[in-house]
Parts: sequence; C-alpha cells; structure tokens
Amino acid sequence: MNRIKISIFTFLLLLVGPATARIDFNKNCNQSFDDIFKLKLPKAAIRLNAEIEKNPQNAYAYYLLGLEEIIDVFSSENENSYKALKKSIPIKLKQIEKLGGKTAYTQFFKGQLLFYYGITQTKFNDFFSAGSTIRDSYITLKNNAVKYPKFLPNNTIMGVIETFSGSAPASFKWIINMFGVKASVRSGMNRIGKMANIQTDDDSELKYFKLEAQIFQGGMYHLILHNEKKGWDIISNCTNDWKTNLFSTYLRSSFLIKTGDNEQAIGILSNRPTGADYTNLKFLDYLLGVAKLSRLDKDADLYLISYIKHFKGRHYLKSACQKLAWYYLINGDYTNYKVYMVKITTLGYEFTDEDKQAANNAKHNTIPNISLLRARLLFDGGYYERSYKELEGKSNKNYSELRDQLEFIYRLARISQKEKKYTQALDYFQKCINLGKNLPYYFAMASCIEMGTIYEEQGNLINAKKYYTNALNFNKNKEYVNSLEQRAKAGISRLIN
Repeated sequence: MNRIKISIFTFLLLLVGPATARIDFNKNCNQSFDDIFKLKLPKAAIRLNAEIEKNPQNAYAYYLLGLEEIIDVFSSENENSYKALKKSIPIKLKQIEKLGGKTAYTQFFKGQLLFYYGITQTKFNDFFSAGSTIRDSYITLKNNAVKYPKFLPNNTIMGVIETFSGSAPASFKWIINMFGVKASVRSGMNRIGKMANIQTDDDSELKYFKLEAQIFQGGMYHLILHNEKKGWDIISNCTNDWKTNLFSTYLRSSFLIKTGDNEQAIGILSNRPTGADYTNLKFLDYLLGVAKLSRLDKDADLYLISYIKHFKGRHYLKSACQKLAWYYLINGDYTNYKVYMVKITTLGYEFTDEDKQAANNAKHNTIPNISLLRARLLFDGGYYERSYKELEGKSNKNYSELRDQLEFIYRLARISQKEKKYTQALDYFQKCINLGKNLPYYFAMASCIEMGTIYEEQGNLINAKKYYTNALNFNKNKEYVNSLEQRAKAGISRLIN
C-alpha cells in the first residue's frame, strides 16, 4: 500500500511544476543506503517512503527508492513486481531530473539507475530493452564525466561496462555495439579503480559509492581477469560484516564456492543473518545446497528442494533440479534421479550456462558415471585428495563412453593443476584436446584455456596467448560456451594490455 501511495504521489509531483532543487544526504537517507547494501530492503523501503513524505523534494531519496525497487525485483525475479518496476523507474528518473538541479549527482543518479535497471531487464529476457537501457546509462555517465571531470563516481559503472565489453562473448556483441564504447579491460579497470581507491571519511556521502566500486572491482578481478587472489582480497575486505549483512553473505560465500573454499562457504551460509528486516534471498539456499553437495553431505537435498519449492523466479531452477538429481544418483535413489531430470524440462529458463547445461543433459538423457560425478563434485568443492581417490587405480579402459573417457583425463589434469604438478597437468590437458577437439563437450576447450593459464602463470606468454587464442576455435563445443569464451578473451586481453 505504501508503494502505491508513493507512486501516485510522485506522479502528481511531476504535474505540479517547478520545485526547489535539492539533494540531501541526510542521516535517514544514508541509513537507507546502508539498509540497501545489507539487503534489508523492507526496512529501507519504509524509511524512504517516510523520507519522501517528509521531504518530497529530495532527489537522493528517489534514487535510493528506485535502487531498492530494482534490487528487490532482481533478487526475487517476480513477474508482477517487474511489471510495476517498468512503470515506476521512468517516473523516478523524471523526478530526479526535475529535483536534482544542475549538479553532478543528478545525471549520476540517472546513469546508475539505468544501469541496474538494464541488468534487471536481462533477467526477464528483455534483451533489446536491456541493451538500450545500458547504452543510455553509459552515455549519461559519459556526458556527465565530460561536464564534471573531477566527479569520480561517474567512473564505476562506465568502467564496468568497458571491462565487460572488452571480454564479452560473441553472443553479446550485438549489445556491446549499441554502447558506442571502446571496449577495453584495462581502461575499464582503471576507471573502476579511480573510485575504488579514493580516500573518504566515514561520514562522507561518497562512502557507499566507494564500497560499490570496490565490490565491482573485486568481481571484475575474479570473473573477468580471473585473478582469484586479487578478487578475493578485495571482496574479503568488503564483506567482513557478513554476520549482519546479507549481501556480504552472498558475495563472500559465492566467491568462496568458486575458489574451492567450500568449508568456509558452508559455515557462512549456515549462519547467515535472518529476520523480518532482511529480504528473503532464496538463492542462498541454492548456494548452500551446491556447497553441501560438493562435500557429498547427506542433507544437501534439503536446501536444493527448498530452492526449487519456494523460489518463484526464473534462473538456476534447472540447475537445482540437475544437482538434486545428482544427489539422488550418488545416493542410489534412481527413481528420484529420474523424477528431477524430468523436472529440468518443466521448470525455469535457459539463460545461465548452468541452466543451459542442465537442459542439455536432460535432453540427451545420459546418466553420469557415478565415480566421475563424485570426483567432479569433490573437485568443485576443493577436496582434491578425495576427488583423486575416486579416480585412483583407474584408466580410460574403465569407461565405455567417450565422454566419460574425456572427463576422466580432464579431471586428472585439473587435480594435477591444483596440486601444481604442471608438467603432468599439461600432458593430460593436451591428451584431452587431442581426443575431444571435434566433439561437442566442453573438456577440450576448457583444457586449452587451462593450458593458457598455466603458461601465463609460468611467464611463458607466447604459449599462453597461443592457447587462449586456440580456445576460441573449438566451434563444435556446445557446453558452457559463453563462460569459456569469456575466459579465453580475458586471457588474451591480459596479455595484450
């Protein structure tokens, strides 16, 4: 009811005429921003609605309320909320323009909201609208940077767009071309760093925008530059408050899962903050289920079932069904394995690589080899010795399927790589490439990238570039294409820059 009242109120304000320009970084708004960062979205919405009723000419409050609404829709993926968002964001953008006056913050607020709104549009398959919205964000911030060159907050989102554009998979190039940007990982990271590395006081209005830049900086180092240590160092420093900050819980645990520190991730996710003040982020159940499955825990099913049952959005539902099917398979319950493999075809959407791969597996109806599956899950959790024991004493002759033979070699290569037995790892990876280069499976392409990674780490940049470049030529691969292509391009970009 409060949201409806405020939406009507803001619409009436647009009709009234000129108002006194004002951007008030007051205590109430700053506390609301803090609540948003902690994913205390219900609490933030109440504060901001009260602020607008009391101080209806504060452009900052409209920016924050728009941000809260976007994050709520992004995390819940609720269709009705998205329809409401499509109406409310244009109103807030006009209100910010009207009330903000001729200051650097006015266009900055607009550019920020446009970016986050555009990212949210992709979740609902509005790709053309998303491309247009993100392009508008970039142009707005770029023009603002020309007008206010010393206003550093402009750089964060511009840097994110430029960094992503410099390593984006080919399937996203049509969006990138709309941006009108010179795609560059180096340029983008330099931009983000300008804001992430500034000195600010605790009571400065720039505090939260600096934190935002640091989070993006850590994410780009990990996801784009694939510098796990640098990315984790930054994110770790930003998320020490995870016991009282649900967003920090999400960031910290998801990074730890990706870097194979499963024990820490499980501890954090099992002790995450809860209560009526926080938004109900069901995705954390998915992450906990994945982490527990990687440890082969007997209760991993509880969290995956909870996600499938209670999440009403679009993404990672197919992946959750696949992982639950795997849980039943390794625990000898073939009946429920089949039930959840069928559910893959009825739930969710094919957008993320994980969901696409789950749909592909369901389509081909190939039952995984249990020892290889256990080895894969344990490896993903960082349990390399346990993973190796699943494969110890075996050879290709133990596997009749060609895909299983490839995965067996690939898994040995990855374990050797993690144990820094690089000569052995390179040999296994090359065998995987030779055997799988003309097959639709991801192992050969991924092996090529991992060889590039090893050579880069050893300082052999010629061979590193060679293998990153060669990875882009595995045209028959049909698995994890977007993420693998992005990794290869990021590697090339690192070496060129």
